[in-house]
Amino acid sequence: IPRNKIDKQTQRGDAIVVLGGRTGRDGIHGATFSSAELTDTHADEFSHAVQIGNAITEKKVADVVLQARDRGLFTSITDCGAGGLSSAVGEMGADVGAQVQLEKVPLKYAGLRYDEIWISEAQERMVMSVPASHIEELLKLAASEDVEATVIGTFGTDRDELVLRYGETEVGRLAMKFLHDGIPMPTRRATIRSTGASPVNGEHGRGARATKDRLLALLSHPNIASKHWIIRQYDHEVQAGSVVKPLIGPMQIGPSDASVIRPKLNTFKGVVVSCGLAPHIQDAYEMSLAAIDEAIRNAVCVGANLDKLAMLDNFCWPSVDDDVTMGTLVRSCEACYAAAKAYGVPFISGKDSLHNQFTDTETGKVIRIPNTLLISTIGVIDDVRKCVTMDLKAAGNSIWLVRSKSKDLPGLAKLHRTISVAIGRGLVRSCHDVSEGGALTSVAEMCIASGLGAALVDQHPREADWWFEERVGEYVVELSKSNFATARQAIEVDGVEMIALGEVVAESRLALVSKDETKLDLEIDQLTEAWRGTLDW
Repeated sequence: IPRNKIDKQTQRGDAIVVLGGRTGRDGIHGATFSSAELTDTHADEFSHAVQIGNAITEKKVADVVLQARDRGLFTSITDCGAGGLSSAVGEMGADVGAQVQLEKVPLKYAGLRYDEIWISEAQERMVMSVPASHIEELLKLAASEDVEATVIGTFGTDRDELVLRYGETEVGRLAMKFLHDGIPMPTRRATIRSTGASPVNGEHGRGARATKDRLLALLSHPNIASKHWIIRQYDHEVQAGSVVKPLIGPMQIGPSDASVIRPKLNTFKGVVVSCGLAPHIQDAYEMSLAAIDEAIRNAVCVGANLDKLAMLDNFCWPSVDDDVTMGTLVRSCEACYAAAKAYGVPFISGKDSLHNQFTDTETGKVIRIPNTLLISTIGVIDDVRKCVTMDLKAAGNSIWLVRSKSKDLPGLAKLHRTISVAIGRGLVRSCHDVSEGGALTSVAEMCIASGLGAALVDQHPREADWWFEERVGEYVVELSKSNFATARQAIEVDGVEMIALGEVVAESRLALVSKDETKLDLEIDQLTEAWRGTLDW
């Protein structure tokens, strides 16, 4: 966004313009539905609450908005999210008031009551405040892109009120001060209960099976297995801007850590998008830190710079009406704060859904989802030509585990920045984060993506879980012989350690040997079959 377009302020006398899709009953009470506890009657009661999207309309609206922004045709803008026009107009007119003629709102079909028009959450609609001198130009611009734009009222009233009319009838009047500040905010109680430290190897790495069976079981675990069945349903090649795709490698089957797109083909700047999720960790604080760290690592793996990265949070929780569950939410928020401060990566947006549970009306049993925090990152990459991917590149290159010697947040932040700088300098051939399944699973995925093999040496033969430990803040990197000394000097700085795992081999096999025995010897095709087979729908 151009810096001189960031500030937005609704002005008195501006027209209220609704832009884009028409208003229908779809989405009415969508916000109510998402904030209510589920019961067995919700499918019937709230089937209408699902918004019906239209991607073509959304694209055309975006085109109009960007052109109108560059021409300076509006003073403020917001989307019609939860609550529809009621939230959008109510928020934009907070300081000046607003007058709305609800009968002017374009409808998908006749028969909507004025209250339904006001609260509908139908999609692909934006609300703008447009100075009178720019109304004609904006309407012509919208028409040129086949986008419907309609003036439905005016911002500004003598008493800073929200006034709603349907035809000649006044159907609503509220003071903006009351609308925004009239509801007393409750003080909630949160009880913090320690759940104890989560096991190092997590749920995915448990078990005393042989290394071979354990690895194949992990690769086929639904949390780890290939998601190609759904990735292939969507077009990630739109406008030929994909730099790092969701599936990568020579055969495009490997699991990319993040995606990088190049929105403008006249520049090598790109946008990186990644995510992190760890709901299997019981402690809310540790779960949140793990999700944040995974999202950061995934972005770093392809070449992201922490100084140009931002995060979004998505809280999915059961009801927080009891103080214990509220306590877990508080701890999750505290983790978000601590990590953002330590990493220097801000939260710029997010969403919450805090009533994800179901009550069986016959037995009274309540089924609650695990406390879940999804973290997404988005950032700018200055030169996409410096991006790396997780597939192994060449036989003879060495494979290393890189991690922080301390697991505190400052130590992890230093690790991430160290890897980011090394990738930016072109010192890393491939990079993959260690998360579900541990280091051996990560190496296996790098083999699957590339078709190349790896010969690993077990330096921890008495520690059966070492290769499967799920720790935060670990990377597997591939380094070439030609610049190995420079790469090691750049990576193995104070507080960061490198552990030799083995080397890349031309033969399509993954082998793990110790001084006494061969613990693992599998063809890459066997790994691929296990990894792709579970969700090969």
